[in-house]
Amino acid sequence: MNDNATSEITLSTASEHHEQTLKLIESASREICIHSHDLTNRIYNHPDLASALSKFVTANSAKRSIKIIVNDVNAIISSDHKILDVCRRLSSNISIRKISKEHENHTESFLLIDGSSYIFRSDYTLYDGVLAHNPKQAKALLNLFNEFWSHSEPDSNLNRLYI
Repeated sequence: MNDNATSEITLSTASEHHEQTLKLIESASREICIHSHDLTNRIYNHPDLASALSKFVTANSAKRSIKIIVNDVNAIISSDHKILDVCRRLSSNISIRKISKEHENHTESFLLIDGSSYIFRSDYTLYDGVLAHNPKQAKALLNLFNEFWSHSEPDSNLNRLYI
């Protein structure tokens, strides 16, 4: 697809989101940014997604990164989230942080790939969303993500305790 071309597909179910999320992750070449309230289980908590994220960073780890910002750390831990396992194993290439208090009221959820394609839901509690390739809008989302990231912090509860 031409980098300046735009396209958009409406998504309305968890399975559509999961399927398109997997496709986007598999197409990524440089950077994956995820902002999600609790890494929605019906979308993200699947072995195929965890495997795709793992393959993404191990294929060329020096040039690839994954950044994840979440609100509800406890929900991720209590659900034994598959992505959390990948984050713990590949912590030098995948970073997961808790959103700051000043940004925790944001309701949107999005996955941003290579600064050009994204999946966006304006309300993380609903599955109404859009898959788009729109570099201009993706840049605005990346700026929002970077704002969240700059104020977010690692949460010690996300670290594995080895005994």
